[in-house]
Amino acid sequence: MSSFIESKLNRTAKIDLLLINPSIDYEHDRKVLDSLRVENEIVRQRCPHIGIGYLLAVAKEENLRADYIDMVAYEVSVNRLMEYIDRTRPAFIGFTAFTIQIKAAGKIAERIKEKHPDILIGVGGSHATAVPKQTLEEFTSFDAVIMGEGEKTLTEIFRKLDKKPLPAIKGVITRQTTDYSHDRIENLDELPFPAWEHFDLTKYPGADPHNTELELPISTSRGCYGRCVFCVRPFGRRRISRSIDSIIAEIERNIAEFQCQAIYFLDETFVGNLKFSYGLFNEMIKRGLNRKIKWSCETRVDNVSPELFELMKRAGCYYIFFGLESADNEMLKVAGKNFSISQIRKAMSWANEAGIISAGSFILGLPGESEETARKSIELAKELSIYSTTFPIAVPFPGTEIRRMAENNEYGLRILSNDWDDYGKQFPGVMESSSLSIQRLRELQKEAYEFNPKKTLSELEEVTPKNA
Repeated sequence: MSSFIESKLNRTAKIDLLLINPSIDYEHDRKVLDSLRVENEIVRQRCPHIGIGYLLAVAKEENLRADYIDMVAYEVSVNRLMEYIDRTRPAFIGFTAFTIQIKAAGKIAERIKEKHPDILIGVGGSHATAVPKQTLEEFTSFDAVIMGEGEKTLTEIFRKLDKKPLPAIKGVITRQTTDYSHDRIENLDELPFPAWEHFDLTKYPGADPHNTELELPISTSRGCYGRCVFCVRPFGRRRISRSIDSIIAEIERNIAEFQCQAIYFLDETFVGNLKFSYGLFNEMIKRGLNRKIKWSCETRVDNVSPELFELMKRAGCYYIFFGLESADNEMLKVAGKNFSISQIRKAMSWANEAGIISAGSFILGLPGESEETARKSIELAKELSIYSTTFPIAVPFPGTEIRRMAENNEYGLRILSNDWDDYGKQFPGVMESSSLSIQRLRELQKEAYEFNPKKTLSELEEVTPKNA
């Protein structure tokens, strides 16, 4: 354990705010993350939590004594966390949790409440935002759900924290709440940059294969206009973008203050606005940032062109993840993707010609899936021959259209379990259909990975165009 983390865990002074990324068994959770590697020596999906980074920055502006414990990255047991809480007695504890983490957060909150019933405990993240009332009913140790964006909400909570019970705050859901609405932050430029100084950045090797000393995430917008039936969209469908000046300033800050060498743009639809994207990439080239950092992103296949990929490459892009989802046009339509197999092939080809590494995902078990459509996806993945292809089994996350479809047995879909611990995308699978049992979906997933073996970056370099 690093001296940074030891110093943090040995803290004795009282604090106002403690934020926690929960884990009941960090060793198990780290093994799960390790299993996601494409190459043994290249770590994936180990990125510092940008939402926590923003909250810590806001807490700093408000002069709050705040701290953050990432139980997986920092290898912190529940007992060690409890010892820390015993000493620091936070006034408010906030958990962040995806669906697969929500039970862990609930169990840890229960331990805290047993010993410190006076500490207020809130939970945020996509799961709680999707089903706030159900979350409070299921996990009685949570005092509140913080819906959507928490930066302004956090400020309001601490202005009213001395009142018991907590008074009504828009976006903060308690057991007395009747208004479940929450506001969006309209001007994202007003937010301070994420407070990475509160993190042990040596514990986050990166989300993508950047092969540098440090990668940091940046969000250029919030919200996604897509209609994908399997997506939660915790920020809503209306996309709100930051200004190009703000994004450039954050990149320059990351380089100057943290010696960042790679950026992971984590927007769900990074090049959704082409005019904005061309402006950003040209400004990065103009400022010479393309000579100081490399970057990766995630985008769709229906809003791209050879010219765009060439500009992205010149601006420093080395890696793009595409949500491909299916190799059947009718299934893509039902899934809300609104693009075609032809567009998938073109986008992959253009990215390769530009010298950009491609990765992608085909979801097995979407509405209308059959043996035939699943095999189409497996075979198209082989044809595309991209760096990393994953084959998750469709998960009916709370708040998604696909969950509503399964609850109504549309397309023969049915939910097998509401044990949130099973809501991972690879195993065990919690939804099947009248066409494909969960056992058959697992078998097809196994075949998909066997038919599309992992590649190495060196293999890709052999086929990368010389002029890229």
